[in-house]
Amino acid sequence: MAFNVEITEKVEQPLMSRALLKGFVAYDAAPPSFAELRKHIAASLKADEPLVIVQSLRSLFGTRKSGVEVHVYKSKDAARSFESKVIVARNQPRVKKAAIAKSE
Repeated sequence: MAFNVEITEKVEQPLMSRALLKGFVAYDAAPPSFAELRKHIAASLKADEPLVIVQSLRSLFGTRKSGVEVHVYKSKDAARSFESKVIVARNQPRVKKAAIAKSE
């Protein structure tokens, strides 16, 4: 899937040991998944993937564009202490139900 990420704002948050990134994602067909977006942003920033957490991906009405908000942490401990379990789970790749049935 092809998509482009444009970062428009970067705010350092030293008390939380992270940087807040805001921007836009333009795509051809469907919006990228959180896991795909996380991998792409980590590669472009040359950061470790577990330190990049996608907070939100909100579609802009009538366009093939979405607003995105990402946190980039400096350590895994900081990411664990500030991010909720729901947000962290949302950033993981989805496991197919058939794969779960085979493993049992």
